[in-house]
Amino acid sequence: MTKKRRKLLPSRRTEELDYENIVMDSLNLPRYDRNKMEGVIERSITREAFLAIVFVFVAIIALYLVKLSMLQIVHGAEYRDIAENNRLSSEVIFNKRGIIYDRSGTELAWNVFTDERDFPLRRYYEGPGLAHLLGYVSYPQQDSSGKYFSTQYTGISGLEYAYGDRLNGQLGRKVREVDALGRTVASYAIEQPVPGENIYLSIDSRLQEQLHRILTDYIAEQGFVGGAGVIMHAQTGQLVAMTSAPEYDSNVLADGTDRATIAGYNTDKTLPFLNRVTGGTFAPGSIVKVFIAAGLMDKDIVNPNYKLYTDGTLEVPNQYGGGYTVFRDSRNNGSVNLYDAIARSSNIYFMTFGGGFAEHRGLGISGMVDYLTRFGLGEKTGIAEFREQSGNVPSPEWKRETFDAGWLLADTYFTAIGQYAFLANPLQAAVGTAAIANGGDVLVPKLEIKSETEVRKQVGIADADLQIVRDAMRQTVLRGTTQSLNLPFVEVAAKSGTAERGVGNNLVNSWAIGFWPYEDPEYVFAVMAEQGPRNYDYSVSRVMTRLLVWMEENNIEGYY
Repeated sequence: MTKKRRKLLPSRRTEELDYENIVMDSLNLPRYDRNKMEGVIERSITREAFLAIVFVFVAIIALYLVKLSMLQIVHGAEYRDIAENNRLSSEVIFNKRGIIYDRSGTELAWNVFTDERDFPLRRYYEGPGLAHLLGYVSYPQQDSSGKYFSTQYTGISGLEYAYGDRLNGQLGRKVREVDALGRTVASYAIEQPVPGENIYLSIDSRLQEQLHRILTDYIAEQGFVGGAGVIMHAQTGQLVAMTSAPEYDSNVLADGTDRATIAGYNTDKTLPFLNRVTGGTFAPGSIVKVFIAAGLMDKDIVNPNYKLYTDGTLEVPNQYGGGYTVFRDSRNNGSVNLYDAIARSSNIYFMTFGGGFAEHRGLGISGMVDYLTRFGLGEKTGIAEFREQSGNVPSPEWKRETFDAGWLLADTYFTAIGQYAFLANPLQAAVGTAAIANGGDVLVPKLEIKSETEVRKQVGIADADLQIVRDAMRQTVLRGTTQSLNLPFVEVAAKSGTAERGVGNNLVNSWAIGFWPYEDPEYVFAVMAEQGPRNYDYSVSRVMTRLLVWMEENNIEGYY
């Protein structure tokens, strides 16, 4: 039986191999490019590999179909909007910021358009004296691609900050259509810009500028560090002038390009950024005597014609035994009544009747605190546009809370003459002076011409008693410490003050308050020069003298 041969090859028919050709082809192998698969025996792809490749291709196609359905069906509307926005870009249309005018219509802050900016630049009145009042702005800001990430003006200080929302108005919006290359095809506005509100101030820029010039000259002449001045309508509270020196340049700060000047402002020891009208508080000195005098009259502490003999000193027995504490006046005023005491600024008179001494009854510290705060000292005035420092009227409670120490008789006496820890700002002084001039109304200062009179409180003192104080202030001009204000064309009533400060009392603040005309007061003023030499030549009241003379010489009408 013949044995079957084992099947070694596939059943399908194959051609027989020619071994001679194999040997010959092997000799030619060096001439094949193996990188191009020459000379390599080809093998058929397996079924499993083919199915795997098919599966991969099917999976990829399926993923594309799923993604396509997500783009077209699920998120189609959303992406259509995105595509449309890529074709249509929305941009702001900058509006005009509101203009700030003074009481006569003079532009104090306005807009200037340039080719370099999409928005108008802010420009400010070129004359001095208005920087702290107006403040300045920072402009809309762009990123490196030119897109605006900040589209509004930002008020940094002054009225630009206080009235920011009113001045800003409303931005407009425009749509710009571009082609595939980013070129503008069409542009049209869909929201028109709304200009900001114009503001009309009660400030007279002529008086403001001239007051600042005269005050700055006085500061330089007499060696003071800085100062401030306020003129306010006695019956309405509207501010006519409100300036602080030294000051900065609003245009420089808004532009922000003069870095050297700005750096100088930041390091200047005279503090040009400080608005001394509201933002600083200063020892007031003898100007407080008129407010204490009103309390003396209201409480019938002393008859205004009573003569008190003074010899320039007040010797108070030491309560702890042995010796005396001696309080000194600036001069020996002799016998003085209330009118003399205010006209000559007698410290001894107000120590005696303010604090009480020997047989003389006084208001005492609680009484003085009461009347001083009635006139608004040590309190914020309520002006809406500026941050204020409230100041301080010293009291036993304040000293205990601040220093955990008891109150001394010397504290009472020094408070009676505006020293010790007494602090006030020029706006408070003007408000208190107005209450004396107008019959007792403590007014809220106003800066807009359209503003209505607002009485914060009343001092509760009869006008007859306030008239005594007004008469004494007039005597101060006629024969006292403010005689430079004795002018032929207007009757002024005033009170000056000098407050010692610094180590060893080697520095002083010089003050002057007053009103005009004397018979029917319409305007009040408060002027202050800060931190000058003890031996300065003349009072800051001379600033108001020069201003009133300038007003007369230049026919500035409507003020007397």
